[in-house]
Amino acid sequence: MDHDSLQNTMEHPVPGEEHEEDNSMKVDVAFDGVHSPFRYRHKKRSKVWEEYKPIFLNGKVQFAECLYCHNRLSCKDSNGTSHLWRHQKICPGKEEAAQRRQKDSYFPCVLVNENDPVSPHDPVNDVITETLSDINSVTPSGNRFTSKVWKEFTPVYIEGKLQAADCIHCQKRLSANKFGGRSHLSRHLITCAGRRGRGGGQIHQKGLFYPSSVPSLKSRVQDELSPALTNGKVQIAEYSSKLLRASSSGDSTPKPIRVVPAEHSVPTPDYTSLMKQRTSFVTTPAGQETSDPDLVGMIALHGYPLSIVEHEEMMRFVKKLNPVVNLVSRNAMEEHCLTLFQKEKENIKGKIAHFSRRVSLSASIWTPDGPETTVNYLCLTAHYIDEDWKVHRIIIKFGMFWSAPADLERMIHCMEACVPESESGSYNVILDAIRDWNLDQKLLSLTSVGEVRGDTNTSLLKEMLIEKKCLPIGGTLFNVACVDYVLNSIVFKVQADILRLVGDIVMDFLVSLTQQQLLEVISQTGLKCPQEDAKWWHKLYFRLEVLLHFKKSFPSEERVSPEDTKTAESVCKILRTIYRVIEVISSPSSPTANIYFNEIWKVRTVLQEEALNDHREIATVAMVMQEAFNEYWQNSYLWLAIPVVLDPRFKFSFIEFRLKRAFGTDSASYLSVIRETVRELFNEYCHSLNQASDVVSNSEALCADDNDSLEDWDQHLHEQASRQLSSELDDYLEDGLVPRKDDFDILNWWMTHSTKYPTLATIARDILAMPASAVQSEAAFSSSGPVIPKHQSTLNIRTIEALVCTRDWMR
Repeated sequence: MDHDSLQNTMEHPVPGEEHEEDNSMKVDVAFDGVHSPFRYRHKKRSKVWEEYKPIFLNGKVQFAECLYCHNRLSCKDSNGTSHLWRHQKICPGKEEAAQRRQKDSYFPCVLVNENDPVSPHDPVNDVITETLSDINSVTPSGNRFTSKVWKEFTPVYIEGKLQAADCIHCQKRLSANKFGGRSHLSRHLITCAGRRGRGGGQIHQKGLFYPSSVPSLKSRVQDELSPALTNGKVQIAEYSSKLLRASSSGDSTPKPIRVVPAEHSVPTPDYTSLMKQRTSFVTTPAGQETSDPDLVGMIALHGYPLSIVEHEEMMRFVKKLNPVVNLVSRNAMEEHCLTLFQKEKENIKGKIAHFSRRVSLSASIWTPDGPETTVNYLCLTAHYIDEDWKVHRIIIKFGMFWSAPADLERMIHCMEACVPESESGSYNVILDAIRDWNLDQKLLSLTSVGEVRGDTNTSLLKEMLIEKKCLPIGGTLFNVACVDYVLNSIVFKVQADILRLVGDIVMDFLVSLTQQQLLEVISQTGLKCPQEDAKWWHKLYFRLEVLLHFKKSFPSEERVSPEDTKTAESVCKILRTIYRVIEVISSPSSPTANIYFNEIWKVRTVLQEEALNDHREIATVAMVMQEAFNEYWQNSYLWLAIPVVLDPRFKFSFIEFRLKRAFGTDSASYLSVIRETVRELFNEYCHSLNQASDVVSNSEALCADDNDSLEDWDQHLHEQASRQLSSELDDYLEDGLVPRKDDFDILNWWMTHSTKYPTLATIARDILAMPASAVQSEAAFSSSGPVIPKHQSTLNIRTIEALVCTRDWMR
């Protein structure tokens, strides 16, 4: 509803109508059901408006709302009213209203006199407001009601402002805003038929009201604020001053009767509680409390700025959808984000504590989206398998890793510049997460990118955790390198050589193609086109694939020479292998750790083959990459091999087969280290399980009788169980291999065999959750890595963490 037009209508009455209409309000909020048509000046009124409520926008009628079904129809000057008549013929709500009126007609009437029956269901001067905000705090100002005229009028408020006055004698409604004065109210009392019929204003006991029944200001305000929800709209309940007396019985004692629908009871709350109820009712519209978390989720999930709630377009859009809802401020939305983050965080902490025995971590570096990188963030992700053998990957910490020295402008605009050194860096961020999430005795591994892995603070953290005996097998699995980071580094070493070999070949080929040919070949490759910010070798690999597919699709066209084609095939073979390995290990589906060894071995195999290439320059490139790969292998073969031992299709046999063929007699040292480490890991798990069972046994022994004659038997069973645990690993390794199938599910296999191999099943549940990549494939192929929106980098680091974590948890 356009309240400005409403106010203008009341503040400027039409000349000449003052005595005829008593300044009756010409607003679109005053209706007596279908029997009180609105008055629209300078236009002949059609009877159809008895069935509709006009909706004003910018001072003009733009819509008509059916009083039965509440549908809104367009009603501009050029439209006419024929469509309104047609709607009334098919309106489903009109028939229901007719049935209700027929049903209500069976109720007895309360008679004021013999000629004036009033139905108990008929409300007296209902006011239907457009929005809940129209009903606001109505406490009158201190000196507004000092005039004696208010003893015979009831004030009417809209949006907390005095807008009208109802005569208590004839129930007419007159304008009463602050600009109109009160003289017209006095003039109305002189000509009021209801007042004159009762003795010129002398109210006596035999009249309509009690001698003291003219309601005080307090009672008028209280009654005026008694809303009743009817058909989803707020209606002002009948004024307590509209009291009817039953004269049909002949009783001369007047009895105040309040006319309300029979199905509703009349509440009689005290004034204080009523005002509290009304304030709460207005300031917290129905549904807004439940919609705020959804708005927070939308902002976090799509990276919208928090200030979107203060954008004029956003507020206008929400108001059109629901005028009741008031968007919160940016600061309030930030508080909502932090509240939702803490709530979800407590839920996830409980799940990790309940489901997982050990947790693997991965650390990646994030940057703000944009060309300038003056700050880096450390994102810590937890990986674990729950009791249902489902893999989980969730962000648990987002903190400051590094920030460039800030100038004055940055100190003003970027809150993260104020983060103290004690809360930044790999040591502080990771240690804070370990303490906050109670992971000190639940850590298994840490997989990190080069910046974190090479940081001296990370090494100090590892030493501290080993000293406190928080890491299994001496921290062997802590701070291992990300596979995608290593492979990207290997390709970067030969960037200049690769571009010199195939750069010109690719460019000349692409220039020679038409757009139609190019699109046709791309559709045949079945490959996903790289993003604009993709790494250079990813774009080059994609173009090489297009070139080779063109040769297959159009063999008759010689766009590239045979020698250049052979060179392109060799380079594409290397890049294709690296691309597919990164795609597998950084998949969003979180693959299990048993597949990493074989994927990494594919890179070693292709580099070994191309190192023997007849093309000398290609062979040189492959040998440089092979040297870098071997350095990575020496540092990572152990953690890559342990999950393979826990794969019932391969166990030690597969590792022994691969290493002997690759290293010959030198493989013995590798195999010996792998066997010893697996045995050490198994013994540590057995020891921890025995400690847990000993605690239970000791607690039971305290409750047992000191003269237990079977105590030696219990000790014998305990020793026997310990020997069975020590032989569990040997039994597993000696059992036959499971046939290799494409649909083999290793998690399901261990879940079904957890009773046969309880200790190994516990180890498998922890080891198989280890990640090989700290980021997902989209960020792994991006030149900028994972990023946050630029506008979020100006927020407080706690707010950034809440937004990043909430977004991850919602996915």
